[in-house]
Amino acid sequence: MIMTDPARTTTRVGPPRRDLDGSEAHLLRLCLDLQLDALMLTLGALAVDSAADGSDSGAIPWRRWITEDVDLACTLAADALAGNAALPPTLGSDLAHAMPVTTIDDLVARYTSMQGLLADLARRAEGASAPPGIDTIVRRCEARLAELRQHRLVATPPTGIDLRAEHQFLPGELLG
Repeated sequence: MIMTDPARTTTRVGPPRRDLDGSEAHLLRLCLDLQLDALMLTLGALAVDSAADGSDSGAIPWRRWITEDVDLACTLAADALAGNAALPPTLGSDLAHAMPVTTIDDLVARYTSMQGLLADLARRAEGASAPPGIDTIVRRCEARLAELRQHRLVATPPTGIDLRAEHQFLPGELLG
């Protein structure tokens, strides 16, 4: 039996489930995979396009397309989940969707690794040979890590458990 606090209602994580047949869910998943590929291609194009700063009115709108691609990928992912389709592993597991703290932990691990690699790169390439903007990227990683750590237990308690509540649970009480 799972113990719940009657004063607190648990919210469902993820989109409401819909009944889709296997082929519909598969098509949503294929569209999501294609959209993620399109997003990466657009990101790569933006990275090499020197006219992408927006000053040229005839420039290809890579940044706007990336924003639109992110929105479309989110919609497709939500629809795929609602249709009981599995998401690509890099979009998170069922556990991560049920317990956002897992996603926060995964992001902390990635940003910590990236920060270490970038700091190592900056140390090796001190002076003129350092990639331009490396210090800015390291600071962004540090800022993201600070935000992730701030939100880890404050904003992402496991579903249905309020970690800030006054009630103290006994060991094993929530195991069911």
